[in-house]
Amino acid sequence: MLRAGVSRAVITPPAGMTMAGYAGREGVAQGVDDDLTATCLLLENEGVRAALVGFDLAFLQPRLLHGVRQALCDALGIAASHILLNCSHTHCGPTMEGYCYDDDSEQHRMRAGYEARVAGLMPRLAAEAAGNIEAVRLATGTGEARIDINRRELDEDGDIILGENPAGPVDHEVRVIRLDDLEGKPKAVVFSHGCHTVTLGPKYLKWSPDYVGAARGLIENTFGCLSLFLQANAGDIDPISGIGADDDNSEAKNRIGLMLGGEVVKVCSSLYTNTVRGPRRMFGMLAKASVYPRLPVSDEKQYPIAARQAPVEMKLEEYPAIEQARELERQCLDDLEQARRDGASQAKLNVAQRYVYCARALVDRVANGRKRVLDASIQAITIGDLAIAAFPGETFAATGMDVKRRSPFADTLFLGYSNGCLTYIPTRDAYPEQGWSFFRRYHIPDMLFLQSYAVGSALVPGTAEMIAGRTAQLLREMRGSAG
Repeated sequence: MLRAGVSRAVITPPAGMTMAGYAGREGVAQGVDDDLTATCLLLENEGVRAALVGFDLAFLQPRLLHGVRQALCDALGIAASHILLNCSHTHCGPTMEGYCYDDDSEQHRMRAGYEARVAGLMPRLAAEAAGNIEAVRLATGTGEARIDINRRELDEDGDIILGENPAGPVDHEVRVIRLDDLEGKPKAVVFSHGCHTVTLGPKYLKWSPDYVGAARGLIENTFGCLSLFLQANAGDIDPISGIGADDDNSEAKNRIGLMLGGEVVKVCSSLYTNTVRGPRRMFGMLAKASVYPRLPVSDEKQYPIAARQAPVEMKLEEYPAIEQARELERQCLDDLEQARRDGASQAKLNVAQRYVYCARALVDRVANGRKRVLDASIQAITIGDLAIAAFPGETFAATGMDVKRRSPFADTLFLGYSNGCLTYIPTRDAYPEQGWSFFRRYHIPDMLFLQSYAVGSALVPGTAEMIAGRTAQLLREMRGSAG
């Protein structure tokens, strides 16, 4: 029989650290809006275990990713293929080694200390989940939360900017998994949706899980159990409130969170795990009446657990000549030095420093003949007729919808921001008609492959579609293996 355990650890960083998500943010974190957490759901059936862990972080960069994964593998005694690590992508979390906007030795020290602390919490998180594991029943459902909009807007100059595109793809679906003990009492609620966690904008200087925290609060207060949020495909999706532009956009955060959490509560309330609808029974009244009583479950469903990973090579477009790469680096260094001489704001210095970091990464790739591919893995965990597939990138809404349409499983989740985050994964139609260029500064983050993620070049158009196809293939193989 399926068994589950759930646990949570607080991973709020100390004040004084720089914050992730907005290169143009001024200052460091000055306080806490709501604690950042890591939530673990451990599942077990017939000796096979799998774990889903959600982090209130923008990313899991390589050093922290390795530390967290290894600690959980050791503590739970299971392979990495059976552990799915997903980030909510909050833009009010800390910067990480490998993704920061400064070259400050004190900040590097704080980041290293914080990452070691988070990894060090994983054995206890795993032990607590294993310690309260018990027999459960599972039910799934879907709802709709219209909290988001496609953000790739075409402006009057013909540029794609961060804005609102009502005609663009957006997936309003909310996926809900309810896990109850054998008496029907909620043990844990898992919910998934795809939307950037940016209601609190670059002027906000407090740690926060953004709208995810408000949604979890409503769900947990309603059902009296922990909930786990899994970020889906938010690469081209922003909340309908937009990116917060004021010092404090808590009202928008709470509104969006309550809309999402309210839909989860509604869907959860329609799911039964310990009873089924029985045959009609007539009963006497002044009028003739009937009722369909709910009867205790007699036949237990089976929830075999399986997990697989499929390696994927994402090809990059051609690098420039080494002379061009070094010229780009010189230009970025000159821009940084000029900004310092001009007494530029911290926001402008952050952006200039980021460009230098990424230009140096490009020079390294070209000078050392590094291969023009990014190595990644598609992960899939199945629990009976439920499939959870995941990819380490900022996937688009259309990609997630494509995977779900093509999946052979009755219920399918497709997640981005999982097991790391390599770069944006734009769909083919998102690329500029004239082609992508190293020497153009784009106004939309999903085209900033070099500046945002320092991957060297743009992904070859069609990469998103390839990933969707490979994911669907993996799920078909797993469905076939399960009979």
